Amino acid sequence: MRNIDAMYVDTSALVKLYVEEPDSDACEATVAGNPLASSSLLYCEFRSALLGKLSRMVISRAFLEEVWEAFEDDIAVNRIHLIPVNDRLVNEAAGIVDELYPSVRLRTLDALHLATYKSVLAGPLFSRDIRMLQAAARMGLTLAG
Repeated sequence: MRNIDAMYVDTSALVKLYVEEPDSDACEATVAGNPLASSSLLYCEFRSALLGKLSRMVISRAFLEEVWEAFEDDIAVNRIHLIPVNDRLVNEAAGIVDELYPSVRLRTLDALHLATYKSVLAGPLFSRDIRMLQAAARMGLTLAG
């Protein structure tokens, strides 16, 4: 198990740090001064979330590209550390899905985030996704915010 001195974030929390939403200020306050870590899934999930906002005309293409560049810069300077997904994590995620069923019907990518979080010694888990928070609470994980 690797020690990562960072707060673990999922996409639901990260989006609010780059795109203004009603609870963005609270999210900024929660992560203030902390380096961030997440599964490498975040790279694709974040892009997908931005494109969803573009398709709903919440953001412009120019803003999307500006946010994407800032996100990639944050990765390059290690403000966000991405943890690679591997077969072991996929197997552990399947076990988490099984363990929590039927009380929490966890989605695949959320299970992969939880397995990734459990694979490292990181700070608290920060999410704004209700299902993810329910799963993390059932697992006894330390939550932020």
